[in-house]
Amino acid sequence: MNNYTAFALILVSALIHPFWNILLKASRDKVIFYFNIHLFFTVFFSFILFIYPVTSLDGAAWFLVLLSSVAHFFYQLFLCKAYKLGDLSVTYPIVRSAPLFVAAMGFFFLGEKPSLIAVFGIALTVIGAQMINQKELSLRHFINSWRHSEKRIILAAVLTAMFSAVYSVIDKKGVLKVEPVLFFYLFFAFSGAMFGIYLFFSKKRRHIYRDYTNRDKYKIALAAILEFSSYLLILYAFRVLNVAHVVAIRQISVVFGAILGIFILKERCGRIRILASFVICLGIYFLVAYK
Repeated sequence: MNNYTAFALILVSALIHPFWNILLKASRDKVIFYFNIHLFFTVFFSFILFIYPVTSLDGAAWFLVLLSSVAHFFYQLFLCKAYKLGDLSVTYPIVRSAPLFVAAMGFFFLGEKPSLIAVFGIALTVIGAQMINQKELSLRHFINSWRHSEKRIILAAVLTAMFSAVYSVIDKKGVLKVEPVLFFYLFFAFSGAMFGIYLFFSKKRRHIYRDYTNRDKYKIALAAILEFSSYLLILYAFRVLNVAHVVAIRQISVVFGAILGIFILKERCGRIRILASFVICLGIYFLVAYK
């Protein structure tokens, strides 16, 4: 697979990504919903284990699977918390600051050294993600857009971004040792087991679990398929490109999300969103053209 094929995979992944996030955001209980995504995928995609037997994995591969499982669990947990506590306009831009963390971790743990132009491109995608939900086009509003939010909302969003960076770096190493389809199945199944344990200790969630599951069963199935499809494409892209480039280019999902908001949720399309989309696309251009 060449670089341009990898770029195409990332763009398709970014197009899929907002759809399952919308389903999660709209769910009644996000922890129950996310656990059921794991459960559905683990059961109905178990045939993967017959195609890619786990006997091919060595100790180092299993270690990366387990590390990835833990990182994904905490990412998903804090994502649910951020979506529950805060407005999308506050949490989403912070969650999407992951490329900054990824670039630093990729440098220290993978030895990836992006060029100055690539760093500039990463910075542009993060700035564009921050801009896209602003209501006023001003530097003051850009800087202060989340200053008056509750600290726990900001903390949940920042931790989501940090664990997103952590699992990205781990997964980059993982898919170089394990077939991406098998790697995804294993870490997703293990992180789902962690979700199940977390859910078990919540008496309230145990009481409402069956009712919420029955109501959302079709949305859960759709979300599971969409998340698998979206992230599997990223895992294959990790095999070719630097992890910081992959995560930054994936920021174009913010643009796709804005488009969905305009046409599906009937949100207003203002000059700020147009400008923010342009900034994100410009950042991605620098990453693609000057990788």
